[in-house]
Amino acid sequence: MNYWKVILATVVIFGAGVLTGGLLVNYVDHPHPKKFHRPPPATTNLVAQTGGVSQPKPPHIPEILSRQFVEQLNDELQFTPEQRKAIENIIVESQGQMRKAVQAVRQGTREKIRDQLNPAQQKQFDELMKRSQKRQQNPTNAPPVVSVPTNLPPLVPTNDPGV
Repeated sequence: MNYWKVILATVVIFGAGVLTGGLLVNYVDHPHPKKFHRPPPATTNLVAQTGGVSQPKPPHIPEILSRQFVEQLNDELQFTPEQRKAIENIIVESQGQMRKAVQAVRQGTREKIRDQLNPAQQKQFDELMKRSQKRQQNPTNAPPVVSVPTNLPPLVPTNDPGV
């Protein structure tokens, strides 16, 4: 009788593992949008400003500048090829402007932090920033790609006088 209890327990544990594995594979196979937990906006001001009518919030900047947003707009509005190209150009230009603005804010923040440090700390801070910039340039820690010229003569001498 004790043997059957052990066998039954083993089968139940095995079955639970199979079920859990199947659910996990199913979960991983399907994309899940990332949800950010933000405090809800003050709705009293929004309602007062819009005359009691709640309006949908505009998408935040990263959504506006994403390819997914353009695809969604295209599905809804059916752009002509000229419109799509113009809109993509606007987005590329805007992304460049945003990148420059973020870099300017980042640089200003670093300068403000550096101003609060003593000379020894400033030296350490500068070294940290240099290391950080190197990591950003090579985020995978892989060695940099070196291009090899293709017009080099062969390493083995040939008898061909034209080489």
